[in-house]
Amino acid sequence: MNIEVEIKIEIDNFEEVKAKVSEVGKLIKSIHQVDDYFVPSHRDFFARKPCPIEWMRIRTNPDKVIFEYDRAINMQENGDYDYAEEYETVISESEEFRKILNFLDFKKVVTIDKQREYWDCGDIEIALDKIEGLGTFIEAEAKGDFKDSAKAKQSCLKFLKDLGMKNAEDREIKKGYPVLLLEKKL
Repeated sequence: MNIEVEIKIEIDNFEEVKAKVSEVGKLIKSIHQVDDYFVPSHRDFFARKPCPIEWMRIRTNPDKVIFEYDRAINMQENGDYDYAEEYETVISESEEFRKILNFLDFKKVVTIDKQREYWDCGDIEIALDKIEGLGTFIEAEAKGDFKDSAKAKQSCLKFLKDLGMKNAEDREIKKGYPVLLLEKKL
């Protein structure tokens, strides 16, 4: 299990933000990712509003396919949460695994197609995302050894503010890409 603390903000000026990130960080990789989100027939994760507290996906990367289940801890009514528990494993036969999910009555709800750049900025990892049908975003994720999730979140916010993201705390998007895309399609 991994613990994830991150802040996501929509950006209009992708190249400008990328230039600022390149001044303080190192590009790790630039990849195309496709995330297929699933729900079991007996429990629709996306029915919980304003956003789900758990989600399950198959992430297809250029070099591997990962099955992942995440669960938000201490979810607030406004969508804020302390952190997410992540459980994941590599899938060697993704088509067979998809068939198994289908036989078990899991339904694909939404697909997120994105171009993502990962940047190493010390204790903070930056993801610059271009999401098909949604736009461009920056995610700051705590990767350092922080005392607790609140300190990790403060470090992410400080990093974004230092990058010039005004009102980063007020601009934080607390919904995941799947929820944002589903809402846009309504």
